[in-house]
Amino acid sequence: MKKNLILILICLFTITLGGCKEDQQKPESEVSSPGEVMEVLSHQSGSKQKGLSMAVHHRVKGSNIYMECIVTPDFHFQSEENKKKHGEGQVAVFLDGKRFDTFTSGAFILKGIPEGMHEIKVLLLHNDESEYGIEEIFRVEI
Repeated sequence: MKKNLILILICLFTITLGGCKEDQQKPESEVSSPGEVMEVLSHQSGSKQKGLSMAVHHRVKGSNIYMECIVTPDFHFQSEENKKKHGEGQVAVFLDGKRFDTFTSGAFILKGIPEGMHEIKVLLLHNDESEYGIEEIFRVEI
């Protein structure tokens, strides 16, 4: 008799939880806000000679460009050091041919970009700022 009672309670509990499924909130990533469309674009370049490749993802929002640089395999972003070591370094970002900034992390924001079409160049650098020979160039419209 106890086994049947336990089985009935488990079934009722399962049915109760299953009925609450409709009231669950969607994860934030699935909730869409009207009027805002984001496009994430990806670019990839590599150098077989050096054994590294870089993928650049970017998204324009207002006058800012949100960027992510993924360098594989086994690359570590490091703050400026004068010692050159393969697999460590930073990225230099150029806006319309002029150096915008240097970043020592894989994700960063280019803030306050003026309206219009712009050419972005992302260049992978060693710690001593010498080039790996890996770059990505793309255009954005603000």
